[in-house]
Amino acid sequence: MNHPASSLAHPAISPAAAPVASSELRADGPAAAIDQATALVAGELRDVEVRLADLLQSSIAVIPELSGQLAFAGGKRFRPLVALLAARATGFVDPVRVTIAAVGELLHTATLLHDDVIDSGEFRRGRPTARMQYGNGMAVLTGDFCLARGLQAIAYAGRLNAVQTLSDAVTRMAEGEVAQLQVAGDTTLDRERYYLVIDRKTAALIAWCASLGGLLEPRISAALHRYGLEIGYAFQIADDVLDYTSDVDQTGKARGQDLRDGKLTLPLILACAHDPALRRRLLQLLGDGPPVDLAAATDIVQRVSGSSAVEQAADVAEGHARAAIAQLAALPPSPAREALAELARYVARRRA
Repeated sequence: MNHPASSLAHPAISPAAAPVASSELRADGPAAAIDQATALVAGELRDVEVRLADLLQSSIAVIPELSGQLAFAGGKRFRPLVALLAARATGFVDPVRVTIAAVGELLHTATLLHDDVIDSGEFRRGRPTARMQYGNGMAVLTGDFCLARGLQAIAYAGRLNAVQTLSDAVTRMAEGEVAQLQVAGDTTLDRERYYLVIDRKTAALIAWCASLGGLLEPRISAALHRYGLEIGYAFQIADDVLDYTSDVDQTGKARGQDLRDGKLTLPLILACAHDPALRRRLLQLLGDGPPVDLAAATDIVQRVSGSSAVEQAADVAEGHARAAIAQLAALPPSPAREALAELARYVARRRA
């Protein structure tokens, strides 16, 4: 199943969509949503950990050493969780679901390795980044290994449609990385270009996991693919909001780091739309390209965080979460479907 670039459109939620029924799963807060969703597929997540470790093996000893430090550094396993809950909600019991979930995490690991080189990142999940320990070249090439191994694993699983959809997703992810680098420091404040980047860089892989590689019945696969895109948008926008509202202890990076790197994210775009003076100041700072001076970036971050733009961006993330939940009407009621709904709410409201 091919998903062309036209999927960037953001249709309103249809009022005719059936509501998602409540079940016994109820989260008391963002962390509880993850904990309860994880509990539904705990055994399968353990299988994913084993499969992921297997996929990271290589006769070149530094590859599992380097990649394993990041892959097993305590991430939430969000992409595998989405895949396994989608499988549970649709009754998809094919063992390939574990490989799909593991590959989702493997490809995410690859993007993190590459991102830290591109952004000159020094810390990731509270530890020095791979590039700081092994050098940029080793980090990039190990990221390439992770990408290749993920494609290999799906190819050897013998599911042609999953191979095709994964190659589509990886292509879009690469486009997103290039697009983000190309527009870094660009003074064009454009929501469409912002969405182009997050659609490819973040949402494409989540959507592939949610649709289980397109292996489900086409109508269900399409709904879950859209669900994955929408929570991908919500996830990235919420992350961009945190860059203006949280500190390094919560997110692992300094407040305003995106701005210093020349990344013009939704809170900043919205703030500049309402404050011409802020827009002029930003364009002046970006005239020489990133990185933006720390003191100047701090001033802009304070102005953005003190404006209504942060709340507006958070509302946009909530809207994408609601759009994701609407897609779940295509699935029969179940605790797994409700967990997917809670997961959508979580990504829009998370605080770290």
